[in-house]
Amino acid sequence: MEDKELVHRMLNGDELALEALHKRYARQIYHYIFTETSSYDAAEEILQEVFYKVATKIRHIKQRSSFKTWIYVITRHAIIDYYRIQETQPKTVPLQEEFIDYHGGVGQGEQLSELQHLINQLPLKYRRIMHLRYIEEFSLIDTARITGVSVMSVKSTQKRAKKLLKTQRDEGVACNG
Repeated sequence: MEDKELVHRMLNGDELALEALHKRYARQIYHYIFTETSSYDAAEEILQEVFYKVATKIRHIKQRSSFKTWIYVITRHAIIDYYRIQETQPKTVPLQEEFIDYHGGVGQGEQLSELQHLINQLPLKYRRIMHLRYIEEFSLIDTARITGVSVMSVKSTQKRAKKLLKTQRDEGVACNG
């Protein structure tokens, strides 16, 4: 069943529709939150908050964007709220190897581990864009909506992140070679 149908069912009071959406999105939302916070506890807490907001604010969903984009916007706001309370931001965020799906021709094993290490070295704003674009596979438009920046900003940040990754990789090869 598609997201639109589940949302429609939720709007008509079907509690099982929320459960189905939770099953569909909880894991990937959790990993996105963990990427932003680097805390398992915070990720669990924020995930609960996200689905509470989904349940209570479903009537506010706009038809111009997908449910997936809408829930990521809610997630982004929940993360911002979390940092307002914590008043700190992490310097590095570990990405779990099984969730990296980089489409740049990187192979398995050592190359995947190297890519993970390089992404972890990126500043948060670059990590965030790389995660949304290449791990979650959001479009430029959806990434812009989720992060609250323009499409051009997403493009330029993505381009700078890729360039920085390439530089880091090349420097690593020169040091190891």
